[in-house]
Amino acid sequence: MLESASSNSPAPKRPFALVALAGLLLVKAVLMVLLMLGVALAISPGSGVILDADTDATVRAARPLAVLLPVLAVLLVLSAIGLLARRRSGWLLAMVLTGVFLAVDIYSFSVGTASYVWMILNIVTVFYLNQRDARAAVGAGDVDDAPKAAA
Repeated sequence: MLESASSNSPAPKRPFALVALAGLLLVKAVLMVLLMLGVALAISPGSGVILDADTDATVRAARPLAVLLPVLAVLLVLSAIGLLARRRSGWLLAMVLTGVFLAVDIYSFSVGTASYVWMILNIVTVFYLNQRDARAAVGAGDVDDAPKAAA
């Protein structure tokens, strides 16, 4: 009797932090795709896009990103799916990607080419990655506040 009642109970709700985190990752993936499309449009001959010399040089220097951006966008989507499925691997992938993005943000800031919107998105992502309910939902790390007793 107890087994049937417990097996029919609905799955626990996803914590808000987990849903917000997945949403942030998807927003970043969409922004990467839009950036990739913008670079492709600006680089393609006969596109009709007229760029000044500085912008043209910047876009052409970003050509290697045309390969990297789709890969990063796919990894962000996979991470968001993993988080919504409460997989620890999704959380770990989000943590690694965000760490790489923050390293790039710090470098960009140090050379004076920082994207503050992207930087804020990454800081908010770190905030949600470290929320106790998000970590507990995926089984990542020690989420207990009580200090461990030395046995």
